[in-house]
Amino acid sequence: MKLVFKDKYLRIIFCLSSAILLIIFLLICLKFWDVQRPVIIHFDAYKGIDFLGSRFDVFGIFISALIIFIINLFLAEYLFYRERFLSYLFASASLFFVILVLIAVAAVISVN
Repeated sequence: MKLVFKDKYLRIIFCLSSAILLIIFLLICLKFWDVQRPVIIHFDAYKGIDFLGSRFDVFGIFISALIIFIINLFLAEYLFYRERFLSYLFASASLFFVILVLIAVAAVISVN
């Protein structure tokens, strides 16, 4: 992780991504920590509720985002001296994906 955090742009992007991941985790903990009823995971305007799950399914969304973030971080580290453009691409993709997960979690919170 030394190489990625030496570069100013990669450090900013990955720190911003990890801050958004922390916000996602705090939102999930605040809203779904003690929920025992089924949680609406997906809602369709035409059919209604498509997918119900437990609070652990919402934590699963966070865990999958965290795993993808860590994989992108390692790939950016590995490719830093070989192809710096790919490191920037993985960092940007990580930030974009984390923002999409934040939107998805906010939608799940708003439906419930």
